[in-house]
Amino acid sequence: MLSGSEAKREYLTVEEVKRLIATPCRRDDMKAAFLFSCFCGLRLSDVRALQWKKIIEDNGNIHMELRQKKTGRMLYLPLNKQAQAYLPHTKRSAEDYVFSLPCTSTIDLQLKKWAQNAGINKKLTYHMSRHTFATMELTMGADLYTTSQLLGHADVETTQVYAKIIDAKKEAAVLLI
Repeated sequence: MLSGSEAKREYLTVEEVKRLIATPCRRDDMKAAFLFSCFCGLRLSDVRALQWKKIIEDNGNIHMELRQKKTGRMLYLPLNKQAQAYLPHTKRSAEDYVFSLPCTSTIDLQLKKWAQNAGINKKLTYHMSRHTFATMELTMGADLYTTSQLLGHADVETTQVYAKIIDAKKEAAVLLI
């Protein structure tokens, strides 16, 4: 049996993310929150707890400052344009939550239906959005340390499992020739 650090990480490819973007979901709010996480790497618990006052605009740049639910560590996270696109357009009071999500069992059911409708044959989980973010960051050239910081990992070793995914993708690409 694999330990937690060695466990296989399921993630979505860029093509699969594009298919999810193009596929309607019964819950638009849930779709937005999931895709937001694909582009910023937040855990479900942190997406649920995210308040508008934690999203800060400074000279046209938007970032989040929040205390992670799981680790209790502060996270400073710049938001790229893709993540920003999935923020609700109607900003409410500073104390309001950005996303209002249903219970986890409802999320799981909706993710399953959404993935099926998109033609994705993977068991779509909310944490997969976090793995997708990490994998995309490394694939696009971000270094391991920076990716570790963006995920809020206390130790870069936790992030190294994603580097192994990227190495496997490189190996598969070479074998295509």
